[in-house]
Amino acid sequence: MNKRIIGKPLRHTFYLLCLIGTAHPACATDTIDAGQSANDAAVKKLLTQAGYWHSKAHDDMALEALQKVLAVDEHNVDAMYLTALYQLQRGNTQQAEIWRKKMAEIAPQDPRLSALNSANLMQSISPSQLNAARTLAQRGQTKEAVAAYRALFKGNPPDDLALEYYQTMAGDSATWSEGVAGLRQRVKMMPDDNASKQALAMALTWQQDTRREGIAQLSALAADDKSADKALQQALLWLEPKASDLPVYTSYAQRHPEDNAPMDHYRKSVEGDATKSGFDALNSGDLDSAKDKFSQVLQGQASNGNALAGMGYVALRQSRFADAEKYLRRASQEDTHNENSLQWAKDADNARFYASLNQARSLTQKGRYADALASLDSSTSSDSRQRQAADMLRADILRRQGKPAESEQVYRQLLADNPQNTDVRTGLMWVLRQQNKQTEADQILRTLPANLRTRYATFGDNGDDERKAAQSALQSGNGSKAMQILQAASGKYPQNVWLQLDYARQLRKAGQKQQAATLMASVAQRTDKRNEALYAAAVYAAEDNDWSKSQSLLSQAPLATFSADMTALNSRVQSNLQMDIAQNYLRQGNTLAARNSLRSLERTPPQTPVDLGRYAQLMMQAGDSPLALQLVRENQAQGLHGTLADYAGQIRVLNQAGRFAEAESVLNSPVLQNSASQQEIDNIRIASVIARADQLREKGKPDAAWNLVMPALRANPANTDLLLAMARVYQSDHMDDKADEIYTFVLRKSPRDKQALTGIVNLALARNDHDAARRAFSALEPSQDADYMMLAARVAAANGESQRAMSLLRTAQWRLQQGTEEDEGDVISDVVSLPSPTQQAQQTALTSINNMMQDLQDKTATWTGGGVSLRSRSGESGLGALDEVKAPLTISGTITDSARLSLNVSPVSLNAGEMSSNSANRFGSGPITHATRLAAAAASTTTTTTSTDADAQSGQQANGVETNLSLTGDSYKLDIGNTPTGGQFTRLVGGVEWMPKLSRNSSLDLKAERRAVTDSLLSYVGAKDKSTGESWGAVTRNGVSAQYAWDNDLMGLYARLGFDTWIGENVPTNHSVNALAGSYLRLFRTTESELKMGVNVNYMDFDRNLSNYTLGQGGYFSPQNYMAVSLPVTLTRKVDKWDLTLNGAVGYQSWRQDQSDYFPGHSSLQSQLNSLASTVDNVDAVYKASAKNGVGYTLSVDARYRLNDNVALGANLGYDTFGSYNEGKALFYFKYFVDQNK
Repeated sequence: MNKRIIGKPLRHTFYLLCLIGTAHPACATDTIDAGQSANDAAVKKLLTQAGYWHSKAHDDMALEALQKVLAVDEHNVDAMYLTALYQLQRGNTQQAEIWRKKMAEIAPQDPRLSALNSANLMQSISPSQLNAARTLAQRGQTKEAVAAYRALFKGNPPDDLALEYYQTMAGDSATWSEGVAGLRQRVKMMPDDNASKQALAMALTWQQDTRREGIAQLSALAADDKSADKALQQALLWLEPKASDLPVYTSYAQRHPEDNAPMDHYRKSVEGDATKSGFDALNSGDLDSAKDKFSQVLQGQASNGNALAGMGYVALRQSRFADAEKYLRRASQEDTHNENSLQWAKDADNARFYASLNQARSLTQKGRYADALASLDSSTSSDSRQRQAADMLRADILRRQGKPAESEQVYRQLLADNPQNTDVRTGLMWVLRQQNKQTEADQILRTLPANLRTRYATFGDNGDDERKAAQSALQSGNGSKAMQILQAASGKYPQNVWLQLDYARQLRKAGQKQQAATLMASVAQRTDKRNEALYAAAVYAAEDNDWSKSQSLLSQAPLATFSADMTALNSRVQSNLQMDIAQNYLRQGNTLAARNSLRSLERTPPQTPVDLGRYAQLMMQAGDSPLALQLVRENQAQGLHGTLADYAGQIRVLNQAGRFAEAESVLNSPVLQNSASQQEIDNIRIASVIARADQLREKGKPDAAWNLVMPALRANPANTDLLLAMARVYQSDHMDDKADEIYTFVLRKSPRDKQALTGIVNLALARNDHDAARRAFSALEPSQDADYMMLAARVAAANGESQRAMSLLRTAQWRLQQGTEEDEGDVISDVVSLPSPTQQAQQTALTSINNMMQDLQDKTATWTGGGVSLRSRSGESGLGALDEVKAPLTISGTITDSARLSLNVSPVSLNAGEMSSNSANRFGSGPITHATRLAAAAASTTTTTTSTDADAQSGQQANGVETNLSLTGDSYKLDIGNTPTGGQFTRLVGGVEWMPKLSRNSSLDLKAERRAVTDSLLSYVGAKDKSTGESWGAVTRNGVSAQYAWDNDLMGLYARLGFDTWIGENVPTNHSVNALAGSYLRLFRTTESELKMGVNVNYMDFDRNLSNYTLGQGGYFSPQNYMAVSLPVTLTRKVDKWDLTLNGAVGYQSWRQDQSDYFPGHSSLQSQLNSLASTVDNVDAVYKASAKNGVGYTLSVDARYRLNDNVALGANLGYDTFGSYNEGKALFYFKYFVDQNK
């Protein structure tokens, strides 16, 4: 829902209310007690007049009206308030203060007193700034308007402007919550203010989660407020209703019996799901399934109008007209409130008519002409086209009866009513020829369209009988017989160019195009009857859509000698040549140039159905769907005539626009079907099914698309278009093997098929089979259109040609952007319309291009960056606590298309905090000192207050520099570096990682690495015991791991196993095993956003517990049997120049830690402590075993903003409570791309 558009007229209304100060007074006038004296009505009228004159900027007249109120009722608080407000707004602050004080004496608790105080603040507000903010809001620039208001009000809007302020905020999703909160507070403070209540209610309807709450509030206001009632109607149409919502829809319907839209919306949503699948089956041609589904609905809802109508339409498709009438009549009578009820009644009448017409045709075929005429006489219809169909059959029956004169009379009456109808004129011509009225027949022949004149022109000349016989064979479906007749006649009558044209048409239809072209080339070389020969050849070229050749042939005849037929064909040729230019621009992706080319035809669009269909199709591809629909509807409004094939383009336009019912109506037209073969009908119906399936697939509904295509494919298993449509469905549903089978099958028959080759390329890229992708792509015909260039860029990028891929993407981007530009002179309609299918496709393509370009730029550009990293780890000060500050500086660049070299230098500051004397007992050799002092104290015969704790050791901090040099590629990473200098030890660290793709959906990640252990200062850079002078710690994790991951774009699985050896200075070597497994599901995914939710299980086990800080301990978390189960959630979002990622997880963890010597690896110290522990109380020689469990969670947010092409800013914030510590992190950084525009 576009709240900018919806909110605009509402803001106009509320701005006015706020400005005239009637937000509260208006409701005050509504609350005047009806039991007061008769003067109350006059007072209310005067208050209304005051508000009116104020809104018209006539404050003098408004104040005069208010004085009249005060003359009648000197204590009228509403009049006092408005007088004070208007005086204040005029700048008369003294007068305003006088009236405010009078009001305060009478009603000291009136909330409008604070409103007057805030109105006083209005005097300090810049009118120009306020108007600027309002202008932004009125233009729908809500974000900018909110920013302007914030700057103006500093977060504290005056009462008179608060309503527009909060409502403007509610108009944008980013500030909706804040705006609604402000409106709620306002309603709470002013419970009688209907304007505020309505504003809040409307704002609540703008979000799905609060829409029902808003509807409930609007329902309370709607009965007495037209604007609230209108807002309620709109909200009811937005709502996704449930059965429990019926009362509010019923209430609205009772107040508005003339408005069926909300109730129809309710019925379609609540009741329509059950019938939708039936209509889907009906539209795909699966009549048996449709009938079953409608029958199931009727078993539970015998009066369901949609299901009854569906049964009627099934019967219509099966030519069971009596049943069709019965069901459609019931539907119209039992569901009178349905918006389609009138159409159902009309279709029931049509079914009754066609029942009679069908019976008459059947009787005619049996030779029962009298009965057939009687059946026609019993049929009645108010539809002119149906009467025409009946009279056409009547004329044919009379001709068959041997009554050509009576037949001629019927035809002439039809011609008087339909002078442009080709079928009528053709029938009349044949009846006249049957009566040997050749002159009149020739006159009628000259009025027929050019293609029919060429077909019938030379009947009566040499070859006349043969042409007739061939046409009769074709009409009966015997194409081979027609070919034999024409082949023999072609040699017998070579001078008859029309017979040669008929023969060439049959050759072309049989696939012998070269022979047909040769034949018509010889016709064009004729010197006798030159114009006639050129015209026949030009007709053939036009039928072949070779408009340039047709123009070339016509140009060989002097313009002055053109017949009317040649002039008409020449006009078609010029129009189609212009459309060829537009089509060429569309192939290049330049829709703007295409539209400009097409607009030259707007004043005089093509008139023939086939040319108009092509023109409308091109208009739709160029992004002007409304005009395309308008052209098609206007053309069809003139009446359908010709063949069904002539309307194939128009039907395609209706399908692409989602007007499936209109397309079906044209397809099922009896006038067109009478002249069409079953194959033509099937082909056009298949095209309609494919169009609908593609729309469903693109909307993320592959199951519905499959259900639509499969019945048609079962009936036409060899149809290439249906096969390719099914392959696209399989591919979108991640069933790549099935898609590959279909593409391969199609390519065996048509090795250059563009759709199949494109599908193979995409499948190969998804499998990371770059060689196969390159081979398939090389078989495609080169093109300049954006789709081809995007595919070329993907293939180039996959094969490591990043710079070439970037160049191709920039070209594709330029072409699409050229196509989406609008002419400055375009008039923008006030009616909000959805983008055309072409515009939607272009926008999707641009988004994909931008994403690909950003990925490639990040991969190939040289950049330098810097930042600040903060990390704070919980723990005991001086021991496990750690505060880390880094200032990383990085320079990174590519050394080949697929290899990047990066150098990172990071000054580091580490601080474990100040150690207490108590903490010193558990650090270094502190336990020995502590035990010795305890022993001395115990042996002493005198009382002493001297502490027995070990001496606290200062200096638990380090400052230095760490470095890292890395080389990364598409499937590998090598790095080497050092831990920070400035500590007790500096270690060499690094690793090798290989990430091969196993298949399209699976990958492996193998690592061998040596890494610093950053749990504590001790484990990171080591520490020194000042008592013994010994340094220890600086632990590194040395290990290998393998991780397998599988992801099919809908869900993913992963599992990892690792083995590590932990080595430190003067710390015993430790060993661990860790395992990780999990899965996740993508709840939704678009090109801009993604939401994943999953489950994760983590296991760790160490040989030894070395988690403490005495000599020999490592100072790192080393549990036994650690187990954690968590539920992670990840949301990623691209918004303009922002890339955002939110991560969170909550789970349960448990672990134990074995007992551990105080001084592992230091036997002499451990023996000394053991001895002391045996003689001194309160001295332990080992850390006791422990076990813990509980809930843990992690939260993090990562944000990156592209300031411009060369600079990106970013931040990462996180908090983690898993393990034995809590850790917070923050990173703020920038990147400067040195060669971003390369």
